[in-house]
Amino acid sequence: MMTRIGRAALFALLLLGLSLFVLPTHPAAAQDEVSVLAADHDAAVLVKWMQLLYDRVEAEAISAPAAARLYAYAGITAYQSVLPGIPEGLSLSGQLNGMDVVAYLEDDAEYDWPSSANAALATVVAGLFPEDAQQTQRAVDSLRTSQQRSRERAVDPEVVARSTAYGDEIGQLILEWMSLDYFAETRDMEYEFPTGDPSFWVPTREGMRAVEPFWGQIRPFAMYYPDQCAVTHNMPFSTDPDSTFYAQAMEVKTVGDNLTREQREIAQFWVDTPGETGTPAGHWVLIANQLVDVLELKLDRAAMMYGLLNIALGDAFISAWSLKYQVNLLRPETYIKQYIDERWNPLIASPGFPEYPSGHSVVSGAAAEVLTQMFGQVAFTDRSKRRHGLPERSFTSFEAAASEAAISRIYGGIHFREAIENGLRQGRCVGRHVLNYVLLRSIPQGE
Repeated sequence: MMTRIGRAALFALLLLGLSLFVLPTHPAAAQDEVSVLAADHDAAVLVKWMQLLYDRVEAEAISAPAAARLYAYAGITAYQSVLPGIPEGLSLSGQLNGMDVVAYLEDDAEYDWPSSANAALATVVAGLFPEDAQQTQRAVDSLRTSQQRSRERAVDPEVVARSTAYGDEIGQLILEWMSLDYFAETRDMEYEFPTGDPSFWVPTREGMRAVEPFWGQIRPFAMYYPDQCAVTHNMPFSTDPDSTFYAQAMEVKTVGDNLTREQREIAQFWVDTPGETGTPAGHWVLIANQLVDVLELKLDRAAMMYGLLNIALGDAFISAWSLKYQVNLLRPETYIKQYIDERWNPLIASPGFPEYPSGHSVVSGAAAEVLTQMFGQVAFTDRSKRRHGLPERSFTSFEAAASEAAISRIYGGIHFREAIENGLRQGRCVGRHVLNYVLLRSIPQGE
């Protein structure tokens, strides 16, 4: 098994190699003179595929970190498949770790970018799930066919066929790149719960298994190495009633014992349990789906949004999970029952992984950073949980939504405040890195 230092050195060497090259452009630069631009197509095809992916993540009960990986590859596919239709667009190849995805278009031939996106996403989403996930594979085939037939009614079928072949090629190349991200290798690793320290995380119910304990070894998408944005755990463990640790545990207990109706609703709105929802990363993908309508995004800008946002979601979970299993901190439920009140229970069942940092906080901080940079301060109403029988919630900004998602974990009784506040900082760092080092357009000069 590669050591953490070894992996950091590997990522550093990768960065050095990438720095020797100019930012990659796309090999089909003249397509704006032949094909309808992505900016002149609506983004419905991307919304449909992101919704389908969310639905299948929920149905297949994919874990939170594993789901973020799937959303990341789908977002990358969405952008890369319509890239030739975005004038001055920059390829993600050479910008993301290990990515070398280059497909060439026929000279002076017309392409339909919704068709290429449809084929590429169908290929990748099918490849993200096992072949024996029959319901998921049927859903993928059904959406692919319906979208292709829809385009054939609007565009010359020959153009659709050519675009579909291009999308399939992009999809296959992305799957080949994906196969080298070290996910497969982590499937066979065995985890042993550390012992010997009262601060260590322990399962909160019999039979609980650790969720993705080796996720920190997954290849990041844009981060140079998994711990690049890690925020140090700085609250010493203590059972002294005068200590900060005890005070934060008392805060969780006191809040949990006196929840208002709204606080309960907030906790339930953001719980995003795997198997019952499309996970926390998926919640932000559904927010992005709603933004397509709110901001009237066309295919080009929607593809950019899913590309950057979903990369940040993927890296946020690698960042959070790498640190979780290093700090390995116990849950508030364990501490409170042992040192304060043995009869206490949280509103939300404690999940099967260490407490610090809060994954919701990291992923929400990253998502808000990316969306705010892309679109500014945007007021919106999140209706994504109606399907789960929950009311909509309105926010005055992406940061407001992220802050609510983070604090919901205290209301749920499963995180200390330190994990939430530092988690938001860690997530914003991930988001800023994605924005600073993944460029989708060339930088103008002399303007």
